[in-house]
Amino acid sequence: MKKAVLTLDVEDWYHLDYFDRHECDTNNSLLDGLDVYVDLIESLSLPSSFFVLGEIAESKIDFFKGLVKSGHDVGSHGWNHIRPMTLSIDEFRADLHRSRGVMKEINGERGFGYRAPCFSLDRERLDIVRDFGFAYDSSRIDFGDHPLYGSIDMHGFDNLSKAVYRSGEFMEFEATTLSVLGKNIPISGGGYLRLFPWLLMKTLISQYLKKNDLYVLYVHPFELSQLPVPAVPESTTTLTKFRYSHGRNRVVEKITRLVKLLRLNGYSFTTFSEIQQELNLKHGS
Repeated sequence: MKKAVLTLDVEDWYHLDYFDRHECDTNNSLLDGLDVYVDLIESLSLPSSFFVLGEIAESKIDFFKGLVKSGHDVGSHGWNHIRPMTLSIDEFRADLHRSRGVMKEINGERGFGYRAPCFSLDRERLDIVRDFGFAYDSSRIDFGDHPLYGSIDMHGFDNLSKAVYRSGEFMEFEATTLSVLGKNIPISGGGYLRLFPWLLMKTLISQYLKKNDLYVLYVHPFELSQLPVPAVPESTTTLTKFRYSHGRNRVVEKITRLVKLLRLNGYSFTTFSEIQQELNLKHGS
Protein backbone atom coordinates (compact mmCIF):
# COMPACT_ATOMS: atom_id res chain seq x y z
CA MET A 1 0.00 0.00 0.00
CA LYS A 2 1.37 3.40 -0.95
CA LYS A 3 1.45 5.85 1.97
CA ALA A 4 1.97 9.60 2.31
CA VAL A 5 2.76 11.41 5.56
CA LEU A 6 2.25 15.16 5.77
CA THR A 7 4.35 16.77 8.51
CA LEU A 8 4.70 20.23 10.03
CA ASP A 9 7.81 21.34 11.91
CA VAL A 10 6.31 23.78 14.42
CA GLU A 11 8.81 26.59 14.84
CA ASP A 12 8.74 30.35 14.25
CA TRP A 13 10.60 32.37 11.65
CA TYR A 14 13.27 33.55 14.11
CA HIS A 15 14.21 29.95 14.91
CA LEU A 16 15.65 29.55 11.40
CA ASP A 17 19.41 29.13 11.22
CA TYR A 18 19.45 31.79 8.50
CA PHE A 19 19.31 34.48 11.19
CA ASP A 20 21.15 35.58 14.31
CA ARG A 21 18.31 34.97 16.76
CA HIS A 22 19.64 37.58 19.17
CA GLU A 23 19.05 40.24 16.52
CA CYS A 24 15.47 39.14 15.71
CA ASP A 25 12.34 40.79 17.07
CA THR A 26 10.69 37.71 18.56
CA ASN A 27 7.54 39.67 19.37
CA ASN A 28 6.64 39.41 15.68
CA SER A 29 5.40 35.86 15.16
CA LEU A 30 4.35 33.94 12.05
CA LEU A 31 2.80 31.07 14.01
CA ASP A 32 -0.60 31.88 12.50
CA GLY A 33 0.70 29.51 9.82
CA LEU A 34 0.04 26.66 12.28
CA ASP A 35 -3.68 27.47 12.21
CA VAL A 36 -3.59 27.82 8.41
CA TYR A 37 -2.07 24.34 8.15
CA VAL A 38 -4.54 22.74 10.55
CA ASP A 39 -7.46 24.35 8.72
CA LEU A 40 -6.06 23.04 5.42
CA ILE A 41 -5.62 19.42 6.50
CA GLU A 42 -9.01 19.43 8.21
CA SER A 43 -10.66 20.76 5.05
CA LEU A 44 -9.03 17.90 3.13
CA SER A 45 -9.80 15.33 5.87
CA LEU A 46 -6.12 14.42 6.25
CA PRO A 47 -4.07 13.21 9.24
CA SER A 48 -0.68 14.75 9.95
CA SER A 49 2.46 14.32 12.04
CA PHE A 50 3.57 17.45 13.91
CA PHE A 51 7.07 17.99 15.31
CA VAL A 52 6.87 20.80 17.86
CA LEU A 53 9.51 22.85 19.64
CA GLY A 54 9.15 22.45 23.39
CA GLU A 55 9.15 26.19 24.06
CA ILE A 56 6.14 26.54 21.73
CA ALA A 57 4.36 23.40 22.92
CA GLU A 58 4.44 24.37 26.60
CA SER A 59 2.43 27.54 25.83
CA LYS A 60 -0.17 25.66 23.74
CA ILE A 61 -0.62 22.40 25.64
CA ASP A 62 -4.39 22.18 25.19
CA PHE A 63 -4.15 22.98 21.47
CA PHE A 64 -1.74 20.12 20.85
CA LYS A 65 -3.70 17.76 23.11
CA GLY A 66 -6.64 18.51 20.83
CA LEU A 67 -4.61 17.50 17.78
CA VAL A 68 -3.75 14.17 19.42
CA LYS A 69 -7.42 13.56 20.22
CA SER A 70 -8.21 14.25 16.55
CA GLY A 71 -5.86 11.44 15.49
CA HIS A 72 -2.73 13.41 14.60
CA ASP A 73 0.83 12.72 15.77
CA VAL A 74 2.46 15.31 18.02
CA GLY A 75 6.18 14.72 18.54
CA SER A 76 9.29 16.62 19.55
CA HIS A 77 11.38 19.00 17.45
CA GLY A 78 13.75 19.70 20.33
CA TRP A 79 13.37 22.55 22.78
CA ASN A 80 14.34 25.75 20.96
CA HIS A 81 15.69 24.71 17.55
CA ILE A 82 19.36 24.48 18.43
CA ARG A 83 20.90 21.97 16.04
CA PRO A 84 21.85 18.78 17.91
CA MET A 85 25.14 18.49 16.03
CA THR A 86 26.22 21.80 17.60
CA LEU A 87 25.45 20.52 21.11
CA SER A 88 27.62 18.32 23.28
CA ILE A 89 26.19 14.90 24.07
CA ASP A 90 25.23 16.04 27.58
CA GLU A 91 23.58 19.19 26.20
CA PHE A 92 21.67 17.10 23.67
CA ARG A 93 20.45 14.75 26.40
CA ALA A 94 19.25 17.74 28.43
CA ASP A 95 17.45 19.18 25.39
CA LEU A 96 15.73 15.84 24.72
CA HIS A 97 14.76 15.42 28.36
CA ARG A 98 13.20 18.87 28.56
CA SER A 99 11.24 18.62 25.32
CA ARG A 100 10.16 15.04 25.99
CA GLY A 101 8.58 16.09 29.28
CA VAL A 102 6.21 18.46 27.47
CA MET A 103 5.44 15.82 24.83
CA LYS A 104 4.51 13.30 27.54
CA GLU A 105 2.09 15.84 29.02
CA ILE A 106 0.49 16.24 25.59
CA ASN A 107 0.43 12.55 24.60
CA GLY A 108 -0.08 10.77 27.90
CA GLU A 109 0.77 7.09 27.46
CA ARG A 110 0.71 7.34 23.66
CA GLY A 111 4.07 6.89 21.91
CA PHE A 112 5.53 9.80 19.96
CA GLY A 113 8.47 10.63 17.72
CA TYR A 114 11.32 13.07 17.25
CA ARG A 115 12.71 15.11 14.39
CA ALA A 116 15.96 17.04 14.81
CA PRO A 117 16.04 20.72 13.85
CA CYS A 118 17.55 20.99 10.34
CA PHE A 119 17.82 17.17 10.17
CA SER A 120 20.94 17.69 12.29
CA LEU A 121 21.53 14.23 13.69
CA ASP A 122 24.16 11.49 13.57
CA ARG A 123 24.11 7.85 14.64
CA GLU A 124 25.35 8.51 18.17
CA ARG A 125 22.54 10.97 18.78
CA LEU A 126 19.98 8.74 17.05
CA ASP A 127 20.82 5.98 19.52
CA ILE A 128 20.23 8.46 22.35
CA VAL A 129 16.82 9.35 20.88
CA ARG A 130 15.93 5.65 20.89
CA ASP A 131 17.26 5.14 24.41
CA PHE A 132 15.10 8.03 25.65
CA GLY A 133 12.02 6.04 24.68
CA PHE A 134 10.89 7.85 21.55
CA ALA A 135 8.80 5.57 19.33
CA TYR A 136 10.40 6.73 16.08
CA ASP A 137 12.65 9.33 14.51
CA SER A 138 12.36 11.30 11.27
CA SER A 139 15.69 13.13 11.07
CA ARG A 140 17.38 11.28 8.22
CA ILE A 141 17.73 12.90 4.81
CA ASP A 142 20.09 11.53 2.17
CA PHE A 143 21.41 14.89 0.98
CA GLY A 144 24.99 15.49 2.03
CA ASP A 145 25.35 18.74 0.08
CA HIS A 146 23.45 20.78 2.68
CA PRO A 147 25.82 22.28 5.28
CA LEU A 148 23.33 22.04 8.17
CA TYR A 149 22.11 18.47 7.71
CA GLY A 150 23.55 15.52 9.57
CA SER A 151 24.34 12.03 8.29
CA ILE A 152 22.94 8.97 10.03
CA ASP A 153 24.58 5.57 9.61
CA MET A 154 21.76 2.99 9.67
CA HIS A 155 24.03 -0.03 10.27
CA GLY A 156 22.17 -2.63 12.33
CA PHE A 157 18.72 -1.45 11.24
CA ASP A 158 16.53 -3.51 8.93
CA ASN A 159 15.80 -1.55 5.74
CA LEU A 160 12.08 -2.23 5.24
CA SER A 161 11.80 0.06 2.21
CA LYS A 162 13.64 2.97 0.59
CA ALA A 163 12.71 5.31 3.43
CA VAL A 164 11.89 3.09 6.43
CA TYR A 165 14.39 1.50 8.83
CA ARG A 166 13.62 -0.64 11.88
CA SER A 167 15.50 -1.77 14.96
CA GLY A 168 13.33 -3.63 17.45
CA GLU A 169 10.13 -1.59 17.56
CA PHE A 170 11.96 1.71 16.95
CA MET A 171 11.81 3.13 13.43
CA GLU A 172 13.53 5.76 11.32
CA PHE A 173 11.53 7.51 8.59
CA GLU A 174 13.65 9.25 5.97
CA ALA A 175 12.71 12.50 4.23
CA THR A 176 11.96 12.05 0.55
CA THR A 177 14.70 12.55 -2.05
CA LEU A 178 15.01 11.66 -5.73
CA SER A 179 18.19 10.59 -7.51
CA VAL A 180 18.78 12.85 -10.53
CA LEU A 181 21.94 12.31 -12.58
CA GLY A 182 23.53 10.47 -9.68
CA LYS A 183 22.71 13.13 -7.07
CA ASN A 184 19.92 13.07 -4.51
CA ILE A 185 17.53 16.02 -4.74
CA PRO A 186 15.16 16.81 -1.84
CA ILE A 187 11.55 16.73 -3.03
CA SER A 188 9.96 16.51 0.40
CA GLY A 189 8.81 20.09 0.80
CA GLY A 190 10.20 22.92 2.90
CA GLY A 191 12.02 25.54 0.87
CA TYR A 192 12.20 23.23 -2.13
CA LEU A 193 8.42 23.11 -2.54
CA ARG A 194 8.10 26.82 -1.80
CA LEU A 195 10.87 28.12 -4.06
CA PHE A 196 10.74 25.77 -7.05
CA PRO A 197 7.99 26.13 -9.69
CA TRP A 198 5.15 23.66 -9.22
CA LEU A 199 5.61 22.17 -12.68
CA LEU A 200 9.20 21.23 -11.81
CA MET A 201 8.25 19.81 -8.41
CA LYS A 202 5.33 17.90 -9.95
CA THR A 203 7.65 16.33 -12.53
CA LEU A 204 10.24 15.27 -9.93
CA ILE A 205 7.70 14.02 -7.42
CA SER A 206 5.81 12.08 -10.10
CA GLN A 207 9.02 10.23 -11.01
CA TYR A 208 9.50 9.27 -7.37
CA LEU A 209 5.91 8.16 -6.82
CA LYS A 210 6.06 5.63 -9.67
CA LYS A 211 8.80 3.59 -7.98
CA ASN A 212 8.31 4.06 -4.22
CA ASP A 213 5.68 3.47 -1.56
CA LEU A 214 6.27 6.24 1.02
CA TYR A 215 6.24 9.98 0.42
CA VAL A 216 6.99 12.43 3.24
CA LEU A 217 6.18 16.15 3.09
CA TYR A 218 7.50 18.69 5.59
CA VAL A 219 6.58 22.37 5.83
CA HIS A 220 6.76 25.12 8.45
CA PRO A 221 4.28 27.67 9.86
CA PHE A 222 6.20 30.67 8.49
CA GLU A 223 5.74 29.28 4.98
CA LEU A 224 1.96 29.25 5.41
CA SER A 225 1.58 32.46 7.42
CA GLN A 226 -0.80 35.09 6.09
CA LEU A 227 1.02 37.89 7.93
CA PRO A 228 3.63 40.24 6.44
CA VAL A 229 7.24 39.11 6.73
CA PRO A 230 8.81 40.70 9.85
CA ALA A 231 11.92 42.84 9.50
CA VAL A 232 15.01 40.64 9.52
CA PRO A 233 18.41 41.49 11.07
CA GLU A 234 20.48 44.00 9.09
CA SER A 235 23.23 41.42 8.70
CA THR A 236 20.92 39.19 6.60
CA THR A 237 22.11 38.76 3.01
CA THR A 238 19.88 39.45 0.02
CA LEU A 239 20.00 35.76 -0.94
CA THR A 240 18.86 34.71 2.53
CA LYS A 241 16.02 37.24 2.50
CA PHE A 242 14.84 35.78 -0.80
CA ARG A 243 15.23 32.18 0.35
CA TYR A 244 13.25 32.91 3.51
CA SER A 245 10.36 34.93 2.12
CA HIS A 246 9.83 34.02 -1.55
CA GLY A 247 6.86 31.88 -2.55
CA ARG A 248 4.96 31.90 0.75
CA ASN A 249 1.75 33.02 -0.94
CA ARG A 250 1.55 29.81 -2.99
CA VAL A 251 2.36 27.13 -0.43
CA VAL A 252 -1.26 26.32 0.45
CA GLU A 253 -2.06 25.97 -3.25
CA LYS A 254 0.98 23.75 -3.82
CA ILE A 255 0.11 21.47 -0.91
CA THR A 256 -3.42 21.13 -2.25
CA ARG A 257 -2.04 20.23 -5.68
CA LEU A 258 0.40 17.78 -4.10
CA VAL A 259 -2.40 16.04 -2.22
CA LYS A 260 -4.31 15.66 -5.49
CA LEU A 261 -1.19 14.28 -7.21
CA LEU A 262 -0.62 11.77 -4.42
CA ARG A 263 -4.21 10.58 -4.58
CA LEU A 264 -4.05 10.20 -8.35
CA ASN A 265 -1.00 7.96 -7.86
CA GLY A 266 -2.82 5.71 -5.41
CA TYR A 267 -1.36 7.05 -2.16
CA SER A 268 -3.36 7.07 1.07
CA PHE A 269 -2.60 9.45 3.94
CA THR A 270 -1.48 8.39 7.38
CA THR A 271 0.84 9.28 10.27
CA PHE A 272 4.23 7.92 11.26
CA SER A 273 2.70 6.36 14.38
CA GLU A 274 0.18 4.42 12.31
CA ILE A 275 2.88 3.15 9.94
CA GLN A 276 5.06 2.13 12.87
CA GLN A 277 2.24 0.20 14.52
CA GLU A 278 1.30 -1.55 11.26
CA LEU A 279 4.89 -2.56 10.49
CA ASN A 280 5.58 -3.78 14.02
CA LEU A 281 2.47 -5.96 13.85
CA LYS A 282 3.59 -7.29 10.47
CA HIS A 283 7.22 -7.98 11.37
CA GLY A 284 6.89 -8.68 15.10
CA SER A 285 8.98 -7.22 17.91
